[in-house]
Order: sequence, then structure tokens, then C-alpha cells
Amino acid sequence: MKKFSKILFVLILLASNAHADDVQEGLKALKRGDYKTAFEKWQPLAEEGNSTAQFNLGLMYDKGDGVRQSFPKAVKWYRRAAKQGNESAQFNLGLMYYKGEGVAIDYEKALKWFLYAARQGNVGAQFNLGWMFDKGEGVTPNYKRAIKWYRLAAKKGNVAAQYNLALIYDKGERISRDFQRALKLYLKAGEGGHADAQYKLARIYDEGLDTERDITKSIKWYKLSAKQGKVEAQLKLARVYERGGGVEKNPQYAVRWYEEAAKKGSLEAQSHLGMIFVSGRGIRKDYARAAHWLQKAAKKGNVRAQFNLGRLYENGDGVPRNLKKAAEWYLMAAEQDHFRAQESLGWMYVNGLGVEEDLDEAEKWYKRSESLGKYSRKSKPN
Repeated sequence: MKKFSKILFVLILLASNAHADDVQEGLKALKRGDYKTAFEKWQPLAEEGNSTAQFNLGLMYDKGDGVRQSFPKAVKWYRRAAKQGNESAQFNLGLMYYKGEGVAIDYEKALKWFLYAARQGNVGAQFNLGWMFDKGEGVTPNYKRAIKWYRLAAKKGNVAAQYNLALIYDKGERISRDFQRALKLYLKAGEGGHADAQYKLARIYDEGLDTERDITKSIKWYKLSAKQGKVEAQLKLARVYERGGGVEKNPQYAVRWYEEAAKKGSLEAQSHLGMIFVSGRGIRKDYARAAHWLQKAAKKGNVRAQFNLGRLYENGDGVPRNLKKAAEWYLMAAEQDHFRAQESLGWMYVNGLGVEEDLDEAEKWYKRSESLGKYSRKSKPN
């Protein structure tokens, strides 16, 4: 669920005056990190029926703050508070049923408790209801109800609701498409810090989707999204600064963003970054760093990285020369129909480099390369 996390400790006192001091003392102890005192203040109140104390006790068990984490005990206290109308407990209990924490996953019960909380104005519950009606989780998909709940949450500044509502208007599925309304919502969500909305805005302005193309605006939104860790934005920003599309080329800045995406596991970024360090396009060549990134991508099956890593091992660039490993990486890439790897593998079989000389095997790989419509760049066996 791209939704809210659980509501944390209730700071607005919902307790009666008789219990308000003890609830407040528990909150003060919590802020000091004194979970023992907080628990001691809240447990008797919770047993007596104080819904705020019940909720806070539930959260302590939920998070494992000062007590051994126990989702079943968290559910027990959330339920007691929720039945008394505690909005925060209703929301968190809904999440427990949604995620299957302390109880079996039960979307119907999750929906029930989200409804109770949403009707009291809980923005997280309103968004979650929008999501469930949007995706048909526990209910029949219902765009009208999804829009209703997304709108309520969006009006309160929920950026996820703003973004999801924008997607509905943008796609125009089962409702009339309204791009201008979608754009306004994307902008609200983007300005509120929603990384996906920022990336969407960047693409809209970059590609001129239903609006005038504006490279300056697209770069602005790519940067904002990239800084929040959106891999697609990081890759796009890297490409823009590498190629100079609408901005002055900046190889160092491009490498920075390729590295950010690579660290997050992007095979495309890892493979491309490796080749930047091999070629030294706008930066100093660094075969060791090239090998580092190519190995990461190659081990995950990236065919270009496998081929280029094979070349490093064949030439001894950034790694000790090892023809056997070169042949192994060429084989992995060749089996994925990388024609240059097939040619290189054929050449190694012709000459017995890293493999036993085998002209039949060489011929097999040359033919596979040519079957792809490519011509061998290396001498074929007679």
C-alpha cells in the first residue's frame, strides 16, 4: 500500500480530566526515552478503559518501544480503543488487518476500520479507502468511491492522494479524461514533495505531453525527484547531462547521478557507468571502477555488462588478465544473443584462448552471430 504509516502516539489528550495528568506524564516520559515510566503510567489507565492510553499502549507493543514487540497485543489494545471511537486506533487497527500483523490479512475488516476512521476525518484512512476502491482490494473496484475518498484526502494536503487522483484524471479510464485537472494535482503533489509526481511532471514537460515542452521545467522536476531517490529520474538526469539535451554537457554531474542510480541497484546505470569509466568520456579513465560496476550488473544478468566485463578480463584492464573468466563472461552474454560476445567467443575457440581449441564450437558461435544479421569482425575458421 503506498499509504500512510501507522499513526504515532496521540499527543492531543482525549482523556478525561481525572486521567489527563497521568496520560501527559506518560507522554513526557516517552519523549525522554523512558519507556518504562510511560508504560507504567498508561497500563492502569488502559485497563480502566482510557482510550488514549489503550491506543498508546497498543503502539508500544506495535513498535516494540520499551516492551517486547507483540502484534497480537498491539491489536488487542488498538481494538479496545477503536471500539470506543478512537480515530487513531481505528486507523492503525485497519492497517493491522490490511498487512496481516497480529491477525490474518482481512481486507473487509481493514475497510471497516478505515471507514470508521475516515468518517472522523482521518486523512490516512481516507487515502487508504481511495486506494482500496481504486485497486479493488477487498471490494469491487469503484472509481466513484475511490475519487470521493482521494478527494477528501487530497484537499487536506495528502500528496499521495493528489498523485493518485491525478493519475485517474490523466488516464481517463472509466471517467472523462481531464488533463488540466490532472496537471494541477500533479503540481500540488510535486510541490508537496511526492517523488513520483515530480518525475511525472518532468516527463510531461520534457516530452510536451498535452502541454508545451519546457526543458527548464523538466530539469527542475527531474532534479527534485532524483534527490528523493527516484531511480528513473536519476537515470534521466544523468543522460541529459551526459548528452547535453537542453543543458550544457556536464560529464561529472552525469556520473554523479549514474552512481546514485547504480547504488540503488539499477543494472542499466551500473552497466553504463562501467563503460563511461572504460571510455573516459569527459572524465578520467578508471578501469578499476569500471570493473566494479560491470561486475555488479553482470552478476545480475545484464548482457552488455557481461560482454564488457569479458573484454576487461581478456585485456587485463582493471582486473588481472584471465582468459578463462573472459570466456565465461562472453559465454553468458552470447547465450543472451549478444552478437559481439558470440564473435569474441568464436575467436577464443579458434585460438584456444581460455578454452580448449574447438573449431566446431567456434563455427557454432559465428553462425549464431550471423543469424542475428551481424557480420563477424574477427577472422572466421576455414
